[in-house]
Amino acid sequence: MISQLALRGILILCLLAFVSGCVEKKRLPIVPLPPTEETVQGLLLQADAAWQARDYRQSRQLYDILVSELLTAGQLNTAWERLAISSLQTQDYARAQDALIRWALLDPKLRLEWFWHEYRVLALLGQGKEIQAEDYLRQILRQPESSWPLRSAAGIRLSEILRHRQDYLPLSSLFAELYAAAPEDQDRAELERVVARIARDIPDTSLQQLVGSVPPAEIAAFPNVVFTWEQRRREARMHPDAWQDSWLAMQRLLRQGQWADPQPFVEDLGALQEQFGTPGICVGLVLPLDGPLAETGWKVVRGAEAGRKVLEADGFPVRLEIVNSQATDLQEAISALAPECRVIGGPIQRDVWEQLQENSLLTSQRRFFTFLPTMGDAVAEGRQAWRFFGGPQDQVHALTDLAMNQLGIYNLAVLFPQDRFGAHMEGLFSQEVRRKGGYIGGMQSYPPEQHAEWGEAVAALLGVPAQQRRGRQERVVLPRPPFQAVFLPDSLSDAEVLLPQFFYYDEPRLLILGTELWSQSWLQRPRHTELQYFRLAAMPGAWWPDNPAPAARSLAEATQAQGLAPDFWVALGYDFARFAPRISQPQYTSTPDSLNIHLAGVTDFDWSMAPLSWNEKGQARQDLFLFQPTSQGLNRIEPTDLRNQLDRVRERYAR
Repeated sequence: MISQLALRGILILCLLAFVSGCVEKKRLPIVPLPPTEETVQGLLLQADAAWQARDYRQSRQLYDILVSELLTAGQLNTAWERLAISSLQTQDYARAQDALIRWALLDPKLRLEWFWHEYRVLALLGQGKEIQAEDYLRQILRQPESSWPLRSAAGIRLSEILRHRQDYLPLSSLFAELYAAAPEDQDRAELERVVARIARDIPDTSLQQLVGSVPPAEIAAFPNVVFTWEQRRREARMHPDAWQDSWLAMQRLLRQGQWADPQPFVEDLGALQEQFGTPGICVGLVLPLDGPLAETGWKVVRGAEAGRKVLEADGFPVRLEIVNSQATDLQEAISALAPECRVIGGPIQRDVWEQLQENSLLTSQRRFFTFLPTMGDAVAEGRQAWRFFGGPQDQVHALTDLAMNQLGIYNLAVLFPQDRFGAHMEGLFSQEVRRKGGYIGGMQSYPPEQHAEWGEAVAALLGVPAQQRRGRQERVVLPRPPFQAVFLPDSLSDAEVLLPQFFYYDEPRLLILGTELWSQSWLQRPRHTELQYFRLAAMPGAWWPDNPAPAARSLAEATQAQGLAPDFWVALGYDFARFAPRISQPQYTSTPDSLNIHLAGVTDFDWSMAPLSWNEKGQARQDLFLFQPTSQGLNRIEPTDLRNQLDRVRERYAR
């Protein structure tokens, strides 16, 4: 029998059970106890084991817990480091980015180390933030306080991003900026080697586009010179038949390029030379070495020899082969030239040129570049032969450009001798004036050698009665001619007889346009007693003694060492000997069309005389200098000064 006390206890328990079943249970929150020191040490051991086993997922999870615990400075530093790297390994790039920043807050020296910045870049790229990654690298590159190794690594890493997406054009400016920041030559030399390795991995088409985007004037600058070098190196291997052209171009790059240490590239070229050989370059010349024009011929030879020595000093072994145009066996001598003498300069004599035509020498594979203003009607310029010489059209172009385009004179006249040369020049001049929108307001010829009649010719041109001038009859008012400039295509000696006639008829205000014969003669005269008649004269010329161009200065130094003074003919030989190797490769000389295309593309040659150029048809043009005569020689014309001078004379003699 159950006692009363026990029964009461049972009832209370039942009641509590009933109530608990009817009332919602309330659970008190469970607050985890902080890990004990033993637990943290255990986690550290587990995390280290995962790290050592390269279980980066487990490592990331454990170190993610540990960075929130009370660790020593060393332990916390390691935890953030391993969390950052484990996050990168498991592609949790956002957490990696945060961990890297926290890690650097503990150890600021990390920002001086490249590997930490590389992790930052990887984290940005992993999040798809490529633009931010590039900006981050540029910021490092452009921080002057950053060490060179850091800036260098940032620049190279940025180039990797660009190359990965095949964006090669920005490489030029990127490496130029990095090269400029390099503190020492050894740093620049190492960068040259790095870029050379990078260039070898750029696809052919992209490399061609990269080099093609560089202006010619910037080819020699780094890194363009390295990219161009790589392009030429590939051409040499892919096109052995064009080896001479590649070799010349690479020699030019070595000589003109911006190098801190060219030795690796010299060795690179040496390896190519072992494979393909050293090209032989020959320049042929046909010149008078005796007879009336021997002095001129030897001037060309001396200039060519000076040009050969310049090339030799720069690593271009050029050989000159010279044929005496006065030789009785001229045809045999030209035929005996070495086969590699594919480009021949000369002759300078019209009769020798006609002899070469008669002997059918122009039909061979040799390409003649004559030193004559014209080649005659029987020869097609740019097909059978080429000019390395200015022509009459060049003189006319220079004079009309000065008068019309620079001085604003559109009414011009021509006073010319009644001979073949005078008539030809008058026709060219009148045609050019009309083509440029000008007007021939006067034209008069005169008989050569008959000086007594020249005064009447001048009077007729000016529209005044012969022998009538204001100086004799003060009441006579002479009419003003309908032109402001006169072209006088004759020799300087004849011009000295003609020009005083203009002053006789009280007309000193005209711009007088002479030919190249005037400038050539003026340079050869020790004194000029009739200068007052030439004070408004302009004359073209291919040789300027005071030309500041580098080639002209180099020629002057070379001839000065020999006790000689350079002139046009010396400059002609000097330029030809340096120019011919650039066009003598078989792929250029094989056909007239290929040669013409190459000639038209030559725009970077350093001329000692007035520059020559060729159009796509192989027709030459020389941009002649324009001079005013002085008692000391010739001064190159400054159009503004000449215009002011004309205005002062017109004001003084106004009527």
